[in-house]
Amino acid sequence: MRAHMAQQTPYSDKRFLILDDQAEMRSSLRSQVGSLGCEQVTTAASVRDALQKLSVGSVDVILCDFYLGGGTDGQQFLEYLRTRRIIGRGVLFIMVTAEKGYESVVTAAECLPDDYLLKPFTADALRQRLERLLERKRRLARIDQLQDAGNWTGAASACDEIIAARDRYLVDALRIKGNALVQARQADNAIAFYRQVLSMRPLPWAKLGLARALQQQGSAEAAKQVLGELIDEAPKLTAAYDLLGKLHQDSGNTDAAIEILDKACRVAPNSLARQRSIAAVAEQKGDFARVEQALGQVIRKTRHSPLRETADFARLGNAYCEMGEAGKAVGLLEEARATGKEAAADPLLAAVEAIAQKKAGNAEKAAAALERALQADPAALTDDAALNLARACLLAGRQDSAQGILRRLVQGNPEAKQLHERITAVLRDNGAPDLAEQLVAESIREIVQLNNEAVRRAKAGDVAAAGEMLCEAAHRLPTNLQIMANAALVVYLDIFRNGLDSEKLRSAQAFQQAVQAQQPNHPKLAEIAALAEQVRSKYGRSD
Repeated sequence: MRAHMAQQTPYSDKRFLILDDQAEMRSSLRSQVGSLGCEQVTTAASVRDALQKLSVGSVDVILCDFYLGGGTDGQQFLEYLRTRRIIGRGVLFIMVTAEKGYESVVTAAECLPDDYLLKPFTADALRQRLERLLERKRRLARIDQLQDAGNWTGAASACDEIIAARDRYLVDALRIKGNALVQARQADNAIAFYRQVLSMRPLPWAKLGLARALQQQGSAEAAKQVLGELIDEAPKLTAAYDLLGKLHQDSGNTDAAIEILDKACRVAPNSLARQRSIAAVAEQKGDFARVEQALGQVIRKTRHSPLRETADFARLGNAYCEMGEAGKAVGLLEEARATGKEAAADPLLAAVEAIAQKKAGNAEKAAAALERALQADPAALTDDAALNLARACLLAGRQDSAQGILRRLVQGNPEAKQLHERITAVLRDNGAPDLAEQLVAESIREIVQLNNEAVRRAKAGDVAAAGEMLCEAAHRLPTNLQIMANAALVVYLDIFRNGLDSEKLRSAQAFQQAVQAQQPNHPKLAEIAALAEQVRSKYGRSD
């Protein structure tokens, strides 16, 4: 009876999650939220507790304290949620912080909360903030859904209605549209759009977006110039430092990259992602002491946290090996495998452990680790995992296995020159210098010949055989978009000409979706979509 008499408010149907490591603060926040008529309120005392509760039920609003204890802060938790898509853009994330912590929050990376609440605050202040933020979410709901679905072209178009209306969400729409154009890899359109925005008002986010679009266009020097100006104008916008560091790294200027990333750390010292970036640059430079410094800091903060990443242990273990401390590497890697459920089956960790155990003189343990690594699906290996697995195979005298791994890596990324250089270095530095240049060239030639032969067969009318060739290659090389796109085209053509086959249709759709996800502006997508529509029309399919 009492539940039926409860007064309904705009917040009665909203689901809240409160995360704070202090019991008194959790209780206070719960009371304030309850006073607004919110009936579905869950609290969590730790990140682990919060993640468990998010895994069993969705929420509409997260109130998260910035200082969480245990080496993890609210910004790190937010980045983890967003990058792993644990929450969508429709979920409100509000950071709760004391005045002294506010500076750390506002200078955080680009992954920002929807708003901040400075302690102390009243229930009425919370109500006003929620009212404004929920109205914004309602206005942007359709755009958020399109972004979450990866439909960047649709998201950019959906922004146009708000931009035309010129209401209070105009700046939000402008910001989202620019990012959507970049995500859709429409660099020229994005550059023109950002320049138009900047002609109206010098907005730092627009200048950052312009630099991203210039980078995507291949105008690295122009992007660096824009970022240099932006850092002078907005020295607390750390995302500008991160992008400039990446541009320096890509051009091979590792000293400049580390210098600019160090400056960003002085502005906002708590970013785990930035320490990982520093470690990546230091690896490229061969400065493994700096890798140890950066990743050591990351692991200290995340060792007992659910935010920890197995790759951090693997990369630090590799650094120890490179510094001649194989025993130290073995200890770290065995700890990672023993204390993390996901680590036991991680091929990168196993490959690096095989190298470390071999260098430490533990032949049996090295062989066991190598076998664990080789059990992984070759098509699912990251570049780092594949390179380290090839190194482990070469150290174990399994040259054929190493060549197979590296050949697949080249053929999946035939235009990735920097990756080819890393592949060449693995062979050169691990006892196979004669194969270094030869393997890359031969691997590219093989995949080009396969693609050309399949296209020739399709043009000759043997689309079924062509489809079989391309399907096999596409499943083996899921990052080779030319192969994936041609597989989608030929399989759809096979279905159109030779009859409906549900398994072939699922394969063609999967290839089409994979190309769309990896490169939304791929030149063959329009042709694939048109042929897919012809198939649907001919056979009366709605899927």
